[in-house]
Amino acid sequence: MRNIAENVRSENMIPVVRARLAIVLQREGLRVTEIAAALNTTPAAVVQYLKGKRGRLVGRPAQLDRTIEALAERILQRVRSGVREGVRMPELMEAADQLIIASKGSKMLEETTPKNNRQIVDVLRQRLELELKASERCLESAVKFDDQYSKLLLRMIAADSMRHADVVSQIISWTELPREPTLNVPKKEFLDAILQIEDKAGEQSLKDTVKISHPIARLLLEWIDTDEKKHERIISKMVRIIQTSA
Repeated sequence: MRNIAENVRSENMIPVVRARLAIVLQREGLRVTEIAAALNTTPAAVVQYLKGKRGRLVGRPAQLDRTIEALAERILQRVRSGVREGVRMPELMEAADQLIIASKGSKMLEETTPKNNRQIVDVLRQRLELELKASERCLESAVKFDDQYSKLLLRMIAADSMRHADVVSQIISWTELPREPTLNVPKKEFLDAILQIEDKAGEQSLKDTVKISHPIARLLLEWIDTDEKKHERIISKMVRIIQTSA
């Protein structure tokens, strides 16, 4: 058995995600062989998941149900539309990440505020709580919409909120260190290569180029364009940090 509050890596949480998905998919009427195909695993492994012999989890945080339901819905949509593609590894990793971040964040909110940097930590904890709540509510709402674009937009907001929560949680942990972490950034050559990719991706605005009538779809394309600009700006600043610290 694994407690979700333990310090585990995302790949070690994947059996937990698969086990919960197997239970949901069986509840929706899928046979063991269909579940195995949907989860890219074997029927024998599915039986182990359903019997609780693999991927067991101590405790059941609310974020677990929200994350699994959102992912299960996507899988079911593929199965029922005849798409012969199981769950993707990035999807499993994202779900595992969200569970770990939510668990760590919830645990951090329960801990006593350290005396050092109390004001900073209090501000960060307030933001952490809001990000976790936003993610949970967006995932909860996403499964209730029939419109697929709206579902996707809510899932993207939820994923962004979880990433924000991860950053805030990490910075809270760093405030408790006796000294600042050592500056260790990627090499300039690597950042320059990534910057070239981002420049190329941002040359053409998807929102302006791709003509689509659905208003939420246009918002999603605008989101991508905005992210490309953000990536370019942040990477450029990282390059300047390297040049300044050299």
